[in-house]
Amino acid sequence: MDEKHILSQLTVSTSLEADHGMVEEQSEIHDDESLPCADLKPASNAAPSPEDKVVSYIESQLSSILCQLCSQDGTPSITINRRSARQSGCVLNQDTGALESTSTVRVVPHTYSWPGKTAQETWRFATILRILGHIHEAIKGDFTSTKRDLYYLDPVHFGKQAVVDRYVDDIAFTIGVDRAALHVQAAAKGLVAGHFTIFLENGARIQVGNFSEGLLIPRVESIERVEMADINWILVVEKEAVFHRLIISRYHEVSSAGKGIILTGKGYPDLSTRQFLRFLSTQTSETHLTPPEIFVLVDGDPDGISIMSTYKYGSLAQAHDNKHLNVPNIHWFGLKTSEFAMNMAQRHATSSDRAKVRGGVAHSLMSLRPRDRKKAMSMLENSPIVAEDGPEREWREELQKMLILNVKAEIEVLYDIDGEIDGWLDRRLKKTWDEE
Repeated sequence: MDEKHILSQLTVSTSLEADHGMVEEQSEIHDDESLPCADLKPASNAAPSPEDKVVSYIESQLSSILCQLCSQDGTPSITINRRSARQSGCVLNQDTGALESTSTVRVVPHTYSWPGKTAQETWRFATILRILGHIHEAIKGDFTSTKRDLYYLDPVHFGKQAVVDRYVDDIAFTIGVDRAALHVQAAAKGLVAGHFTIFLENGARIQVGNFSEGLLIPRVESIERVEMADINWILVVEKEAVFHRLIISRYHEVSSAGKGIILTGKGYPDLSTRQFLRFLSTQTSETHLTPPEIFVLVDGDPDGISIMSTYKYGSLAQAHDNKHLNVPNIHWFGLKTSEFAMNMAQRHATSSDRAKVRGGVAHSLMSLRPRDRKKAMSMLENSPIVAEDGPEREWREELQKMLILNVKAEIEVLYDIDGEIDGWLDRRLKKTWDEE
């Protein structure tokens, strides 16, 4: 009987007892001389790859569990390490341009036994074992699945997606590898459009321009290289709706600034989107000795600035990995709420122009909600990015103007100006390059 089969059988056994937090009658475990503990321990002394390290860890855990099962008084257990949930703040690393946590990561070990002292402990043991079993199968089978796929293997047992998310991250932290080494990834949500080519490690080639509604962003680990010799610019937009409007008008093809790439993380970006943008930001070609310039278009509200900050500097949640994810060379296109608010207040227009403003631009200017004000104040007080001595004074001033004027604006305000959003983008690109 091989290790994979043993792990599968033990996972099923523990899950049957632990589902819904109710422990049923314990399965009877018989000694089996065909399962000597020593046979399951990894024998190789070579420096392991991350995947080898994961497999070695899982098989070592299995070996320990089987040894305990073969012992008359044995109690199988698994210990998982977690990072301390407490954060004391963050600072900006001047060398990498990335946010870093100022707190010392505290490792908190959690041990779960089978059968546990409580039904909940037994369920946790079964949950971890089930996830380890799938990870082992994925690495050995050389395939990658999503956290969502893993959850749907047994949604009744797991209960909710957050359970899978937490334990996958805890397992990676315990072993000391990136989550990619587990062959488990978050479900991709980011989209990209543009006439460029992605070459994958498996030899496949993706012509991104053939995807009329945008391509779901692939894993960076699967990419060998990209070919984007004709690309002059990259535009990151906050919203999926704005992304689709721009690709329907083929802005990435017909822009007066030449061909470009449009990308969206659908709000706050996931890791795959951040990794992909970071990857694109480092690519050069024979015709472009430097990477294309990257611009960001977000709502004119505190969340928009926070989303832009996530791309450029990273997030506190991923502080340990921001230096591999941040994109320091991005430029803020807008939306700058203060521009629209001040222009409306100062404009001397005809009555027909005023009607157009009232019916168009004005409808996208809204009052800040209490949550918006709270977030803006928190950013001004706690973020080193928009601190008085921080690197983004313009962002700080914009947040202050939002609070004073008590307004925010959505990107959709650009639909109602002359030339609509396409013309506005062309003017911004021209102005940016004229100033350089």
